[in-house]
Amino acid sequence: MRLLLSSHSLEPFPLEETFLLAKEVKADGLELVLMPAVLGLGLDKVKKLSQKHGLPIVNIHQPPWGVLFTGKKGIKRLIRRAGKLGAQNIVAHLATMRRSFHSPFFDWVRNIEKESGVAIAFENAAPRGLEKWPGYAGQPEKLEQFIKTRNINLTFDVAKAVLKGIDPYQFFQRHHARVKVIHIHGFNRSGEFHTGLWGGEFDWTGFMSFVKKFDYQGTVTLEIFPLHRWVYFSQPSKSDLDRAREIIKESFEILRRV
Repeated sequence: MRLLLSSHSLEPFPLEETFLLAKEVKADGLELVLMPAVLGLGLDKVKKLSQKHGLPIVNIHQPPWGVLFTGKKGIKRLIRRAGKLGAQNIVAHLATMRRSFHSPFFDWVRNIEKESGVAIAFENAAPRGLEKWPGYAGQPEKLEQFIKTRNINLTFDVAKAVLKGIDPYQFFQRHHARVKVIHIHGFNRSGEFHTGLWGGEFDWTGFMSFVKKFDYQGTVTLEIFPLHRWVYFSQPSKSDLDRAREIIKESFEILRRV
C-alpha cells in the first residue's frame, strides 16, 4: 500500500508547503483535493510542482462541496483531470452524484473506468448537509445494500464509518477487494473530524496492521487539517504553520510504524 498526504493538509498556505512536508515524511505521493485554491493555481502548475518534488498525484478528490461535479459530465471532467495529472483514483461523493444506487448510472461508471483506466472510488461519507440525500448510502444498512447491488470501487473513510456504527475491521474484511482508497484522520464522538491520530478514540496502528494482513494494494491518505478553521477567515501565522506541520508529522509516523 502507498501512504499519501492530502493536498489540503496545510491550506490556506501554498500547495508547495504540502509537497515539502510530504517529502519530509517520505510520503508516496499526494491526494489532490480540487479546492478553489488548487483550481485557481491550475493543473499545469500542480503538475510542475509534482515533477519538481518527485511526488506523484496518485488520487484526486472531487471538490468536497462539488454539487456542480455531478453525474456523467462531472465524472468525465474528473477523469480528464486525473489523466492530465497521471492520477490512478478519483474520490467521489455518492451524495453529489444525485443518483440512487439502483440507477444504471453505476453501470456507466464501471464502463468508463475500463475505458480510462482510472478507478472511481465512491466514499462512504458525504459533506455535511448532503448526508440526507435520498438514496445516499452512508448509513450502514444502505451502504451494505449499495455494495451488494452495484459492482463499484470504494473510498473507506474509517473515522466516519466508526461514527455511523460500522465496525471498520469487519467492513474492510468483507469489502477490501473493492477498496481503492482509505482515508485516515482523528475524530471524536462530538463529530470533530480531521484531527491528529493520538486522541485515543481509535487504535490506528492496530487497524493499519489489520489492513496490511490482506496485502492491501490500494492507497491510504492522511486527512488531517490543523489549519482548517482559518481557511475562510484569516491567514494563520508562521507559528501556526509550524505546529500544523508537527501534528501531521507525528500522525504520519503512527502510520509508518506498521
